[in-house]
Formats: sequence, structure tokens, C-alpha cells
Amino acid sequence: MRPIDELLARLPDGPGAPPPASPRFSVVVRTQGRRPNSLAETIRCLAEQTYHDFEVLVTVHSPDTGTLPQVRAGLDGAMPAEMSFIAVLEGGRSRPLNAALEAATGDYFCILDDDDLASPDWLQAFARGAAAAPGAVIRAASKSQRWTTAGSHEPVRPTGEPFQEFATTFDLLAHFSHNETPPCSMALPVALMRSAGIIFDEELAVYEDWDILMRTAVLAGVESVDADTSIYRRLDSGSSFSAESEAIWHETHARVLDKLSSMPVVLPAGDARRLASAHFEPGAGSRHDRELTETRQELDALTRSPIRWGSAFARRVRQALAARVGRPPQ
Repeated sequence: MRPIDELLARLPDGPGAPPPASPRFSVVVRTQGRRPNSLAETIRCLAEQTYHDFEVLVTVHSPDTGTLPQVRAGLDGAMPAEMSFIAVLEGGRSRPLNAALEAATGDYFCILDDDDLASPDWLQAFARGAAAAPGAVIRAASKSQRWTTAGSHEPVRPTGEPFQEFATTFDLLAHFSHNETPPCSMALPVALMRSAGIIFDEELAVYEDWDILMRTAVLAGVESVDADTSIYRRLDSGSSFSAESEAIWHETHARVLDKLSSMPVVLPAGDARRLASAHFEPGAGSRHDRELTETRQELDALTRSPIRWGSAFARRVRQALAARVGRPPQ
């Protein structure tokens, strides 16, 4: 059986109908109720959207049943036309996303956390991408900006200008090694996700966005929109980066890669040559990885014994010259 046959066999109802040319968006806003001012900013961003066919699902993730009424009461001023609230009383970071995904009525699923900022054309850019490639994952660009919390739970003021931390276009091969797409930069096709049974992995402590992006992208493909439409705020405290240890990030990174390795992958056109240039060795990693490891070992040996390293280097040069001189003509 070909890998593509295995992939299609996992879709009991087929890949799902592509979204319409003018799609509807479901935007989930995750909050724990600890950033009322920042949450209000995010909601105002959605109220100012130039594209109007969308709903907002505010998931209030807190074990305290009184948090949701407090969040609702704390929002005033401009509001999106369609906004509802979902209480999530337990679970990890992915539970609110799955609750919103289950309730979503849109063709695409978008994510804003309560510390993200979206430009007025945020959804308009996704709509352009959806018109160009119906049913694909739509990916816009995003800038990052560092903010201080001044000892509070929410961003108080920026400590620098917005900068281009993430790649401006999507590259599937690059995303296998690390995530280049923050949650606010992607719109996921709902019909395909439901048909394929793709939901957020609630066992992952972090990287839940990277995981679902990759599992959806290998099925749907990705359409990149050349537009900066959001600000991904890097907080000096209170974010997932500071809440989880470095060991958890490394462990979860490996788990996501294990999941991707367990499924067949269809690559975009043109990526075969990029894979060939990596010179993978049968049953092992790439030749470049091996050469990099050898170089590091040599540099380590140099710091311990320059004389021994010099002798080894000279020996390698002699062997290379001998192999070149003694090589029979082709």
C-alpha cells in the first residue's frame, strides 16, 4: 500500500467539502481571566475587523465557576457582533481549544490568546488566502514584540519595537524541526479536521499549536498570505515559556516529532530536491549531521590537545590527497 493510500484510508468520510469562496471564521480567544485589560484589547481588535462574517468564542479556562461572569462583566465598549462564552473548568492548555472547535460554526478555525493583537485586516487576509486555495491551511505573517508585565499577569508596556521573529512564508520542511507559525498566524479548515478526526492533543503541555498545524498541513496543504496581520507578544513573565521548564519543552518537542514520524507525509512540489541535498544515509540521519558531529568532536579535541588535533587533521589531509590522486579515471 502506498503512503497516500494509508493517508486516505484514515478519512472515513473523505476529505470534506472545501469552504466557500467567502468563508465564515470561528475565532477562539483563550483566557484564564487574569488579564482583563489585555483581553479587552484583543476583543476590541476583533470588533474592528474589516471582514464581518465571523464568530468569537471566548473560552474562560478556570476551575473557579465565578471567573466567567467576572470576565463577561469586565468587557465593555465595542464588541464583535457574534460573541459567546464557554466555561472550561478543567484540563490543560488544549482543552479550551477543543471546546471551541466542537462549538465552532465557521469554515475556518482561528486562535487569538488574550495577550495577542490583531490588525483590522487580520481576517480579511485569511479570506484572501481561502479564496486562492479553498480548504488549505491559511497562514499569514506575524511580528513579535517584547512586553513587560511589571510584576502583573498581563502586558503593561512594550520594551522594544515589533520584530520579524518568524518566517514570513510557510515552509513545511523547516517546520519539521521547529515551529515558525504562532497560533495567531493560522486559519485551520474545519471540515477537513472534523472529517479526519483532528483535534488538539490534550496530553501535550506545550506545542499544541505546532502539533495540530503539522497534522493538518500534511493533509490540506498551506496557502501563505504575504501580510503582517498580528502581534505575538513576548511577555517577560506569566507566559507558557516561563511557566514550563526547558525540559518540558524538549520532551514535548520530541513527542510531536514522534507523532509526525508515525504517519505518512506528502510533501509539496519541489521539496524532493531539498531532501536529496541533505544526503540522508540509509537507516540513519543525514550526512551533514554526521559531519557536524565530527567537526564538533575535532574542535573539542583541539581545546584539549592542539598537537593531537593537528596530527589527526594532517592525517585526514594526506588520506584525502591519496584518495584523489589514486582514484581511477571515470
